[in-house]
Amino acid sequence: MKIALILIISTIFTFNSFSNPKYDKWQDPSYFRGYNILYESPKNLQDFIDFKNYGGNLFHIQPDGFFACDAPYDPVQANIDGCDMLVNFCRQVGIHYVIGMRSGPGAYDTFDESQGTTGESRVWNSGNTTEQTKYAEMLKMVAERYGNDTLFVGLNLVIEPRPKVRVIPANTSASYKFFLENIYNIHMDQVYSSWVSVIRESEPELPVILESFGYSTPELFPAYTINDPFIIYSAHNYQPVQFSKEAVPFNMTYPGVYWNISTLSQVLYDAAFLRGTVFSKLRDFQLSTGAPVLIGEMGMYKPQNGGDQYLNDQLNIFKDYGWHFAFWDWRRGSGPDWNIEKFSDPGDMHWKTVLAKFHAPPVPVQISPANEEMVSSSPVFTWDTMTAFTTYDLEISMVRGSRADIFVIPDINSSTYVFGERNLLTGKIYSWRIRAKNPGGAPENMSAWSEPRIFTIGLTAADNKPEIKINKYALEQNYPNPFNPVTNINYSLAVNSNVKLRIYDMIG
Repeated sequence: MKIALILIISTIFTFNSFSNPKYDKWQDPSYFRGYNILYESPKNLQDFIDFKNYGGNLFHIQPDGFFACDAPYDPVQANIDGCDMLVNFCRQVGIHYVIGMRSGPGAYDTFDESQGTTGESRVWNSGNTTEQTKYAEMLKMVAERYGNDTLFVGLNLVIEPRPKVRVIPANTSASYKFFLENIYNIHMDQVYSSWVSVIRESEPELPVILESFGYSTPELFPAYTINDPFIIYSAHNYQPVQFSKEAVPFNMTYPGVYWNISTLSQVLYDAAFLRGTVFSKLRDFQLSTGAPVLIGEMGMYKPQNGGDQYLNDQLNIFKDYGWHFAFWDWRRGSGPDWNIEKFSDPGDMHWKTVLAKFHAPPVPVQISPANEEMVSSSPVFTWDTMTAFTTYDLEISMVRGSRADIFVIPDINSSTYVFGERNLLTGKIYSWRIRAKNPGGAPENMSAWSEPRIFTIGLTAADNKPEIKINKYALEQNYPNPFNPVTNINYSLAVNSNVKLRIYDMIG
């Protein structure tokens, strides 16, 4: 008994000592699900509201450096203002965000460097204390500028680190490290550690995100680790690039045979290969360290054959492993490039695949009937519109009624529904509530129900209109449909007569 008591006390002490609300969210499996976002494309508040309504909860903001890349490393106010704009939109809507630096003193933007439009980043070079110190100063500025915001949940030190990537002939983490350390005298872990120590001077608990080298490909894990309790490790995946970055729509197919960095050969990319090879080293790293993992970038340039399956196979892996993820990128422009939301493929399957793995949309805001309002026997129900892909379930039930007095109308495609069946009884009190749904069909794709509102069925001018003489036979659609266990079937007769109604199931 004494040993058990000591263990319990120790566990409680450890939890209380290291509880960190921001880092705790990273330890919640696959909690963060979102998109990257750049200020270079016009953005407005509605873009952020739509994202929240789709069920996204994280923006990976990637500003250009707050300090210039070259001496004298002056602050770049346009980059600071652009980041502030995106942060303020996140705050207004309530979206978590991380900030990842695309450039800074001695470090050029990874895309520009890969295109050969800039020189090679110098910040990693041993002995380059001037630019490493200025870069650390920039990171500390970012951390302090947003650190008190509960929505700011991580600082990504540098996007897609790439020291000597143009010249290192390596396809494994061990060989890459060998060249960095023994040929070029570059020690990324030392640089990372020095930057984190500067951040910790003012932000001791801010989660810090470290990416792998070689453009952060998951097949080059394990990368460098540092001794700090609040680190998230990140990878980006566009493998196979021949598929994900193909410029012609529906020109490539998945599953398909493409080049692979691990095998240095053409291989069949499918769900098994993604799990067993592309992400296997990152998974082993996660299991050995227990560290949270963020797939900081992923996506497709254009819709492709089997693209929805390609996205789904990856997202299933991330969910199984508890990884967080952020697609590239949110509403980059008016066109469909990289914008899965606007691919407009048959059935919108690419975008529906993404939505099915987001969180549920918010609970709809009810508009009418207002609480305790008296309405006609054919009331009109309205609620706030969310997105074009959101559907709704409406429930109407008699207060103190039976199961036969509960009506559920599923999969409504608009934010208005007219209950015209006239099954609601005059003088009775009913309640109504609404919930929103993403494509996917699983409970996790549905919001909670709204709080029920009460209304009473009363007589209106429409209810008191003269009786219209029926001069034809009519059989209406049963309601609700589908149903369990009760449905209603309305019919009209031109004259009073005996009626026999036969009902058949689907097999006759």
